[in-house]
Amino acid sequence: MIQGHVLETIRGKLDIVELVSQYVPQVQRAGRNMKARCPFHQERTPSFVVNPERQTFHCFGCGEGGDAFSFLMKIENLSFHEAAQKLAERVGVPLAEAEGPVGPEEKLRLRLKELLDFASRFYHEKLKSPQGAQALGYLKGRHVSEASIDAFRLGLAPRSAGFLEAAARKGYSREELAKAGLAAPSREAGRLRDYFYDRILFPIWDAKGAVVGFGARAMGDAQPKYLNSPDSPVFTKGRVLYGLFQGLAAVRKARKAILMEGYMDVIAAHQHGVNLACAPLGTALTQEQSGLIKRYASEATIVFDSDSAGLAAAIRGAEVLLAAGLSVRIATVPQGKDPDEHLHNFGVSSFEKCLAAAVDLVEFKTERLLAGEAAPLRAEAKSRIAKQVLATIEQCPDEILKGEWASRLAQRLSISEESLRREMGKTEPANRRPGMLSRSPRPEAVLPEIDQQMLILIFKEPRLAGLVRAEDFTSAAARRIWQDLAAMNPLASDWAARLLEGLAQPVKTEASRLMILMAEMESSDPEGVLKAVLSRRRGLARLKEIEPQVLAMGYGRAMDPGLQDEYRRLLLELKGSRRS
Repeated sequence: MIQGHVLETIRGKLDIVELVSQYVPQVQRAGRNMKARCPFHQERTPSFVVNPERQTFHCFGCGEGGDAFSFLMKIENLSFHEAAQKLAERVGVPLAEAEGPVGPEEKLRLRLKELLDFASRFYHEKLKSPQGAQALGYLKGRHVSEASIDAFRLGLAPRSAGFLEAAARKGYSREELAKAGLAAPSREAGRLRDYFYDRILFPIWDAKGAVVGFGARAMGDAQPKYLNSPDSPVFTKGRVLYGLFQGLAAVRKARKAILMEGYMDVIAAHQHGVNLACAPLGTALTQEQSGLIKRYASEATIVFDSDSAGLAAAIRGAEVLLAAGLSVRIATVPQGKDPDEHLHNFGVSSFEKCLAAAVDLVEFKTERLLAGEAAPLRAEAKSRIAKQVLATIEQCPDEILKGEWASRLAQRLSISEESLRREMGKTEPANRRPGMLSRSPRPEAVLPEIDQQMLILIFKEPRLAGLVRAEDFTSAAARRIWQDLAAMNPLASDWAARLLEGLAQPVKTEASRLMILMAEMESSDPEGVLKAVLSRRRGLARLKEIEPQVLAMGYGRAMDPGLQDEYRRLLLELKGSRRS
């Protein structure tokens, strides 16, 4: 666990606007805040707000909020400890002597990554041993160079297996081997067997450079031909991209990525100097993977196999990338070849011509649909094609692009642009399930308006928390926020981040939202406003308390002049406060 004063030092050196800008394009000033489209959900208009003064963020669309640590944890799928390490490195704060005991979950993740790294080196050595002759022969037959074998640390799980014994000798337990996806139950009760055997292995790195899993190709007739590691505490196949880590420097520099279909495609591309290449792990491109690409790039080109299945997968993947706000193009490799074959047969110059000839998703989908129709094009076919292409256009968050694409589609189909625009909005995006909302539901506020007003004033000037009493709040959530803030003594500069860190959802969401609203509130006298709010609030509470007693006087109850005077005074004061 990292000590509090070290976290405070990290926060003090961080600039959350600079951090967010690395992952979120077009962060623009909006008054005292910065605003952009949210990276955590699909939206057309910006609702993601960053407050430079308090170093916090909040999305008014999906409700995500917090500080720089929260942002990095969410966008890179990191634990708190991993995010702290990355941010400490970013601002030059050493952690080695400041870290205390690591929590059990984090300890397990670190242990599994060590185990997977050991496994990748074990299998790599097996590939280069006499046992790897057949596998090396296969790889060389596929034109994989010795340098690529080393760069991607390709390996071999031999038919005789043997990894579990080697891992046990290094001190790894049965439970760790199973959780890392390196061991599976044996037919013999109570025993484990190697998960991978008689397969060529492709280690899978996350974007931070840790081996988190493996892809495996069968050497013989074993099925399935390709096999991925099972999901684990450090690996989910829909959240990583093969080859991204090896090409990360090039992707960051160019702000571009090239999506391919398989491991061999990516290796061939890197071998020919096309270091922007990466690939999903044998599955359809996911929103998490598109978000991963968006952290480092603003443009993506898809180059899948040119058979019908590959082209259909290219369109599906491109739609996911488009919805994430990326500029997307699709390239085709001629003569029915995949990128691996094309690169080795025709060279990188020919492949770069394919990339240069890539077209945007709307044009690609339109031409593909037209190719499946007989000429001349009937009205019914035009309507069918228009609706399918509009479903793709609707996913684009850029209204200008949508308008341009609609105009171009009308011209291509020789139909009225006016009728096409009327049709827009009626068509659900292609990758949206029935009943699925176009954006994340806006979270309902959990705090009454008066509680929100008091907290905003306190956030404006945190020392004012001492003026408030617990009974001044009507909701337990507001009371919890106030209590946590009031307990911070001394009140350090990173109070906002530390406050959010200690709150659970949905209270944390409300607190981050109010911090953003606080920055937009114009008040030269927050103390005076808060005192007025408290005076009226307490007056109303007292009036409610004594009103039944006063109204009962004269009906069998003795008169209390002091109580009557207090009642009349409160009525006058509250009436005056309403006018003001």
